[in-house]
Amino acid sequence: MKHVDSTMPTNHDRQTIEAQTAKSHNLEAMTLTWRQAPQIAPVIDKPLSDLRVAIAASTGVHLRTDKPFILTGDASYRIIPGDADYRDLTISHVRYPNQAAHRDLDVVYPLKTLRYMAEKNIIGEVSPVNISWMGHVPRVDVLIEVTAKQIAETLEENQVDLVLLSPG
Repeated sequence: MKHVDSTMPTNHDRQTIEAQTAKSHNLEAMTLTWRQAPQIAPVIDKPLSDLRVAIAASTGVHLRTDKPFILTGDASYRIIPGDADYRDLTISHVRYPNQAAHRDLDVVYPLKTLRYMAEKNIIGEVSPVNISWMGHVPRVDVLIEVTAKQIAETLEENQVDLVLLSPG
């Protein structure tokens, strides 16, 4: 019986590698890649204590009166008023362990913390408009080309100086 070195690929190994390579080429076709360098935000020339700050988070937080997010691939967003009462907010997102967030929403959407910072003059003010959307959106292209642009326009219209981004 001839000894086969275990480091040598077998025909089965080669077939597996070819199948995985073909699969990765298909995934590459579905993956969004940067074709150019992303734009860098302008330098902020005001002190933090003068800035209007907003939250933008992929936490699925929304007002109880808003239409809930669709759990599978919803690329829309919701506006959270800066003075919203936490009792008026809820979470539609189920793809992260959100038990702690249900006990204390500030864990994933730190609006109370921003209010405290404004009260202590650490920041200028909390934006009247804050943003939430769902994470786990397979159509990243829609998030970038549509949703992110709409969010940026909304924040710009509301003269937001700084955005706290949170993945939840």
